[in-house]
Amino acid sequence: MTMPSLNCLSEGETLDGIVRRNCAIGVDLRFCHRVAVSGDDRDTITCDPPEAEFATLYALTDLGEAIAIHDAELTSAGADEVAAVARALFVAIVNARRDPPDAAQRHEAEQAALIDPDRIE
Repeated sequence: MTMPSLNCLSEGETLDGIVRRNCAIGVDLRFCHRVAVSGDDRDTITCDPPEAEFATLYALTDLGEAIAIHDAELTSAGADEVAAVARALFVAIVNARRDPPDAAQRHEAEQAALIDPDRIE
């Protein structure tokens, strides 16, 4: 299976970049249900699998944050997508551990994230 486009990342973002910049150390899969009021609203809640509409794969950071990587529908094709993205995320985490960012690189990434126009306050 080919790697699906990562629909939760900003254009131009890569798994390697996300993993390195945020010091990702793990993977989490959450089942979600939409609670959006309007079409532009993307509000969701985590729920039990029988109530879920889709699943979201997250990268977990060393600071306890969860960064959404990819949403997948609850179908066999969606399961294939989750498997492909989880594998790629795992490989990116392993590769980043071989050459971890130093303190200066991490500080620079944290400062860049503070001025990111897509950052939610």
